[in-house]
Amino acid sequence: MPQPPAIPVDEKVGIVPSILAGEMTVAQAARRARVSEQSIGTWKRQFIENGRAGLVAKNSRCHRRPTAAVRIISAWC
Repeated sequence: MPQPPAIPVDEKVGIVPSILAGEMTVAQAARRARVSEQSIGTWKRQFIENGRAGLVAKNSRCHRRPTAAVRIISAWC
């Protein structure tokens, strides 16, 4: 099953301060962003701990295994 697209940092930055200010609940934010309440909780924690930088996607899946093209080019060089 494909992974859903990452939520842009700017969207997260727009949501998290609203939660912290009490303008929106976690449930409301989750519905707005179409993510789980757990994801919103993670964003909130990351923002509190590291500010905007904490909300940057840390997807290392694409770096775990080289693509076929990289393997072929590496073998050829």
